[in-house]
Amino acid sequence: MAGMNGTYGAAAGDISPDISGGLCFANIDMTNCQNEAPVASYEAPACPTSNCGLCYRVTNLGGFAGSAIGGIGNSVIVQIIDSCPSVSAWNYCKTEVPSNERCGNPKMNSMDVDQSAYAALTGVDFDWGVPNLNIGILPVACP
Repeated sequence: MAGMNGTYGAAAGDISPDISGGLCFANIDMTNCQNEAPVASYEAPACPTSNCGLCYRVTNLGGFAGSAIGGIGNSVIVQIIDSCPSVSAWNYCKTEVPSNERCGNPKMNSMDVDQSAYAALTGVDFDWGVPNLNIGILPVACP
């Protein structure tokens, strides 16, 4: 989903030290998980919207954990349109994915960028087999 004025949309990690708009409210409950995804009846947590509308320049610093990926140094402007809650089953059910790659590490700034932003940053379309990115973030004025 795109942000306004030609930006890309992104969800900021709710426990990220520098970009969080506040904590989302829910409990981690593994009974909500069916394999690596939430059960069909799962309802996502409520999240504050105080950082929605803010913009950041996101720069591709390379694939996470040294994974090979193109586009290192590419940047895009994203506008925060949602939260990426650490307490969401969409994140904590992914037990095979390290917490710092699923908005679950309070020492890292996590951002879930839309698929078109990923393609602009890396030069490849997003798919489940592509690596997560190490990113640099810088607050900027929205275009």
